[in-house]
Amino acid sequence: MNRKGFGLARQALYITIAAVFVMCGCNSGAGGTSGSSASSAESHGGPGPNKFSPTGASLCLQQMIKNPPEPLHLSFTETSSDNHATSVVADVTPATVDYTRRETSNGQTTTTTKHLARAQMSEMELDFTVMSPVPWHGELVAAQDAAKSAGEQSVDGFNAVEYSIDTANEPVSQKAAFDSLMALKDYKIVGMAWVTNDTGCLVKYAIDFEQDKNDGSVKKTHFEGDVTKK
Repeated sequence: MNRKGFGLARQALYITIAAVFVMCGCNSGAGGTSGSSASSAESHGGPGPNKFSPTGASLCLQQMIKNPPEPLHLSFTETSSDNHATSVVADVTPATVDYTRRETSNGQTTTTTKHLARAQMSEMELDFTVMSPVPWHGELVAAQDAAKSAGEQSVDGFNAVEYSIDTANEPVSQKAAFDSLMALKDYKIVGMAWVTNDTGCLVKYAIDFEQDKNDGSVKKTHFEGDVTKK
């Protein structure tokens, strides 16, 4: 399967995980927030007090890039232990999108640079080219109840809520459910994420995701990203 096909498959899996998460009400986070309450918080864009809303945060980021209220600089990277790396650096305005995407696989690097009018940016290009290194739904939804608020701070020009993530703090039964959904023996997610305190958009993150597979192999992936007001 090529990288674009893999990306589509990964997104489909993670959207399924997110949907199952919401439907089953798998939610035992701080304050006893129910699944329906989390869904409500996501539908309104905000994270809710002390509650990390990953699906809403990543979709809000998507919409921020699609319709930026002001000029933004983006930097997203994904590097994994299978010697694959992807990075995207972009400048977006209400009128234009300029981005450079670099992908390294098996020692070979390809670089794509584009200057587009806003109307030329398709949904497919936004989701699977510009945002391909972003840990979208799966990596973050699987850690939703392992995230703890660390307070508010100013980040890259945004007023944001900081979240500390460590799946060592995740409910055992919920972790087992995600192991099954992702067909893994185990997984570990550790890192930090920042979301805007008014709209709940993901604007900064540094996430390490380890997948312990049933065949005994281990894959480690590091995600890092920033959205900065220009």
